[in-house]
Amino acid sequence: GLYRTGKSFLLNRLLGLQEGFEIGPTVNPCTKGLWIWGQPVELAPDYYCVFLDTEGLGSTQRTSSCDMQIFSLCILLSSLFIYNSMGAIDEMAIEDLHLVLHLARHIHQRSNAGLEDGTSWDLSDYLPDFLWVLRDFH
Repeated sequence: GLYRTGKSFLLNRLLGLQEGFEIGPTVNPCTKGLWIWGQPVELAPDYYCVFLDTEGLGSTQRTSSCDMQIFSLCILLSSLFIYNSMGAIDEMAIEDLHLVLHLARHIHQRSNAGLEDGTSWDLSDYLPDFLWVLRDFH
């Protein structure tokens, strides 16, 4: 999600911790790049999860190219992608997902471009599931 929308706070709640991923009360971001929780979390017997926290999209301290790199790495490492946003789904929220859609289109085009032998590889089978979390929705 966008910067300063509570991604680290949400992950701390999912971990059941008050303190885990760094959070702060200022407009300055705490998360830089991509942070990975130090150990897998057991969700069920023999079923583990690794939590990733990312720097927010649209930060004034980063370029859109850096956003794309962080986002791409997160997508490639994830089996479930959680997009966190605040408030109602409105025109601005849809515009904020432009990066998500752009990357998905790029991955689809690259996977359909085919291999040297003329076959294609459907990379979309390996993309993570998508969950959109709406926070502070009134």
